[in-house]
Amino acid sequence: MKSLISLAAAAVFLMASSAFAQTGETPPTLPGVATVTAVDAKTLIEKGGVALDVRKKAAYVEGHLPGAKSIRSAINEQTKAIDPSAFGANKDAVILIYGHGTDGWSAVDAAKAAAEAGYKNVKWLRGGWSEWSKAGLPSEQ
Repeated sequence: MKSLISLAAAAVFLMASSAFAQTGETPPTLPGVATVTAVDAKTLIEKGGVALDVRKKAAYVEGHLPGAKSIRSAINEQTKAIDPSAFGANKDAVILIYGHGTDGWSAVDAAKAAAEAGYKNVKWLRGGWSEWSKAGLPSEQ
């Protein structure tokens, strides 16, 4: 009986671990979220959209989109849950979420969380910082 319980516990642990350890390419689209290019993102920022950076603080400090706010501290590293207050109070505002690039699952999680929390204008820069940099668009440090 003990070994059966141990085996069941190990299986649950492995399934839970794999749920949080997403790897590979992110999906091209997300429900309730508009996928945008770097050029689209630049236009959104120029029109007052709020850019939210999910990368670790060191990457953010090295360079980020103009006016972007780091929301990494709003992400629970164990559960990957995101404090919805990081998205701001205005659920009608345009919020642009980005990470490192097409393998950036933290940005996927943040964009999904924003849409699920009722934010109506969630934009996702799927190509992330990588696409922005390659396009030669302006950045801040």
